[in-house]
Amino acid sequence: FYYTDLKYLESAWSDEIRSNYLMKNGGSSGAKGLNAGQLSKQQRRSYDANFKLMVINAAEASNNCQAAKRYGVAECRVRYWRAQKERLQNANTMRKAFRGPKSGCFREIDTRVSEYVSEKRNEGMPITRALKIPPTEFKASLGWCKRMMRRNGLALRRKTSLAQCLPSDFREKLLSYQRYVLGLRKKHHYPLDQMGNADQTPVYFDMPSHVTVEKKGKKSVLVKSTGNEKSRITVTLTCLADGTKLPPYVVLRRKTIPKEPMPPGIIVRAQEKGWMETELVVDWLKVVWGRRRGGLRKTRNMLVLDAFRGRLTEPVKKQLHSMNRDLVIIPGGMTSQLQVLDVVVNKPFNALTPTGRIQKPAVRLLCEWVLQAWDAVSSESIINGFRKCYISNAMDGSEDNVLWEEVGPAEQHEEDRSDESDKTCSRSSNQC
Repeated sequence: FYYTDLKYLESAWSDEIRSNYLMKNGGSSGAKGLNAGQLSKQQRRSYDANFKLMVINAAEASNNCQAAKRYGVAECRVRYWRAQKERLQNANTMRKAFRGPKSGCFREIDTRVSEYVSEKRNEGMPITRALKIPPTEFKASLGWCKRMMRRNGLALRRKTSLAQCLPSDFREKLLSYQRYVLGLRKKHHYPLDQMGNADQTPVYFDMPSHVTVEKKGKKSVLVKSTGNEKSRITVTLTCLADGTKLPPYVVLRRKTIPKEPMPPGIIVRAQEKGWMETELVVDWLKVVWGRRRGGLRKTRNMLVLDAFRGRLTEPVKKQLHSMNRDLVIIPGGMTSQLQVLDVVVNKPFNALTPTGRIQKPAVRLLCEWVLQAWDAVSSESIINGFRKCYISNAMDGSEDNVLWEEVGPAEQHEEDRSDESDKTCSRSSNQC
């Protein structure tokens, strides 16, 4: 019922309908042997906002006493409801009470603690109910902490992502990086298919979900796994500014490569710790980056990498120099903003990799999952990522603001394609 219909409802409110309504909602007129306006001492009554507004309208049309007798409530209730008229008009018509957060006895303390939490959360720092304030300065019970959080709209939340802490001189490093990339592009005029980015991401043999559906109140919630939550492979992904995706480069955490044949379109190597050490970086440059379009002709190219020490050694620099390349190193602490694969690729890539398997998958099957997830990443998202990271922006400066914008269309495209990847992953799990 809406507030505009109350006058009509009041005129149509017969004694029989009122009696049935009060019986259903615990009103006193429906109780046998009670006169109008008389309350039962054995049972408490509750009324919704719709009924209270009817009583208020009747009281304003006549007086509080007549409205109380007509609707079978106490006169003190009518006065109390008239004082709450504005809140009742803005409340849900089925609401029966206002038991929301109330102000505590020490409002200044509430305000200061809330400001402290807001300040730390704006910095991305984790906050628990143990605020780590010395007991000599401030001491409170757990119950007070819970009520304070409820009063200020605070709650314990599970983290959704781990964000990298940006350096204090973030803007200075960003401007310097932009000037350097722009200077190289003006000097050498790279085509889009000669500007690339590469990065590593781990893929685990088993990634069990930390959340499951279970009945309320159950103390033990079990989730089965294969026991391989820490077993992983390292996948090096490489993409170009025109949306081209080069073959994935997989490093297994073992001494030898498996004898079983691997699926085509993927390069597999083995390393005892599963790391991309110097020798593997040089091998990746030869078998992946050197075989791209224009690699054999040694066309002038630009490669963007993060500041990983294994890529800055002398053998790596020598190999890059022989390939006629210009190396761009992302400043430390800024890969979350300037690394193309971190911005738009790695997260959907890991999300499209099948998870929750009961049996440990074979290396070949895991490589097939890697290829399926890599194929599911759209070229449009890669193109937008290079623009967002200020690598392939327009030279006239018309796309300089893309760095501060969200990559909306690409992300939406990834969601549209995720359903197709889920179907493919389910077929792979059936084979497993």
